[in-house]
Amino acid sequence: MKQVLPTIEYWRDRIEDHPLHTWLETPEENVRPEQKLWFALYFTNFIMYFRELNMYHISYREDRELDAQREAISAHADEDMTHSKMFMRDLRTLGWDEMLGWRPCELYYWLFLSEVNEQLRRRTTQITKLVIEAEDPLVRFAVVESIETCGNALFRHTNKLANEFTERTGKELIYWGDFHLARESGHAVDDDAFDSAVLTEEQREAARRRAIRIFELIDEQNSDMLRLAQETISQGGFGYRKAIHAAPPKWVPTIPGPEVFDFNFWPDTDAHPSQRIIQQTWRQCRKALRESEHMNFFTADTIEEAKAKLRFAVLYSATDTCGTPTVYKYMLPYPIPVNVQQRAINRLSKRFGRRAAMLFVDWQSLDLDSYLDWPVSRTLEFIYLDRATDSHRDTRAIITPHIDVTFEPVLRYWTIATLKGLTETYAAATGKLADWVAEEAGLDLPYMTLRLRPDKPDLEEDPEAEALEFWRLPVTEDIAKHGVELVTGIYEQILARLDAMVASWDRKDYPEVLRALDEAGR
Repeated sequence: MKQVLPTIEYWRDRIEDHPLHTWLETPEENVRPEQKLWFALYFTNFIMYFRELNMYHISYREDRELDAQREAISAHADEDMTHSKMFMRDLRTLGWDEMLGWRPCELYYWLFLSEVNEQLRRRTTQITKLVIEAEDPLVRFAVVESIETCGNALFRHTNKLANEFTERTGKELIYWGDFHLARESGHAVDDDAFDSAVLTEEQREAARRRAIRIFELIDEQNSDMLRLAQETISQGGFGYRKAIHAAPPKWVPTIPGPEVFDFNFWPDTDAHPSQRIIQQTWRQCRKALRESEHMNFFTADTIEEAKAKLRFAVLYSATDTCGTPTVYKYMLPYPIPVNVQQRAINRLSKRFGRRAAMLFVDWQSLDLDSYLDWPVSRTLEFIYLDRATDSHRDTRAIITPHIDVTFEPVLRYWTIATLKGLTETYAAATGKLADWVAEEAGLDLPYMTLRLRPDKPDLEEDPEAEALEFWRLPVTEDIAKHGVELVTGIYEQILARLDAMVASWDRKDYPEVLRALDEAGR
């Protein structure tokens, strides 16, 4: 470990002197200290996701008691997963709800589909991948130490701004000021448990390589945030940015569905004997979901009840739907494909995750924002902290490791096939209800009525990859076992998410969405 720590120290000094940090501490005429904190609105995805990153991926969870090293990393994650709530408090203290005034659908678009946050989404995905791949605690320590180093450097430079804000207003900023800084030591653990650890050459190289990549990603993000914050201040605020990057479409060009797989994807012919157990499990899970009693949720006696259920379904599925493009852009593809199987996965990834923008047309047609009437902070709570959306975070926690812990293309294929197979089953039920509402109420609901984009993905000619049928490839017994676990795990979590949605409806967790029904005498 003593050969790894100097690498982190070198980068610690380098990140300390980043121009973002210098700018944060340098007074400027006609720029209030809190305006410089606007950079955080170009970092919000990561700040709020940090809870999830610690809870599901940095912590060893049920394996934390296997040894003292796993326990030390997990204990630190226990503390760090509470910090997103501090950011929420400061957001309100700073008056950003009023400053932004963004409707829920505008915030969703800003976070998950806007061009201005595209690179943040890529970097957040890559940081998560670096954590998940580091299953060995000696390697994960180096990854987390690097993240903590960058956090400590940032908060030491926002502390002055927070103190100046408090002196002028009498209001404390706990995330950007002393309270949070006291909990950001800049280290992954609070003792020297790892300093004398003995690493193999392979462990040392893995630790160094991943630590350096963390610093590179955060260095890139810091540079982007500096530029974007300065541009926003020069434009007098977020009005110009909102018009471009927080403006979801009210209409998109579409063609009628259903989706037809006129390429080698759907595993509807007999699999190779070594994969039949995976295919059988996939078919059983689809059948079980189709026959689930919760599919009855997507029925209604009146048009008002139908619209209320569709509003609820849009709200409940929005985070996953809006995150789908990121999954297919940055999680599933191989950055540098080296064989036909990896090229074939990349071709599949380009074909999917292309309908997310349609959801915003449904959202606005159903007038969901008027029913919710949520400020920015409440929408962020719903996405990242709300009890009723725990099942969404659990689902992402199940799916993400299945992608990131293996380079095996067959397993990535079954991840895609399972996601598509199960969501198609769920979508068929919502589609019938949406068809009725669209026809009866004259609403444009392209996402839930399963309409498609008219344009085709831009794919290079590759007959070899195009001809590949993954389910017909021979695999080892271990891959087959992993495939069954993958399909079953995703199915069980999607079913749990559906259970949670129906239970949330029954509890009336979001009475705003049900207001029209209450007014109609439900």
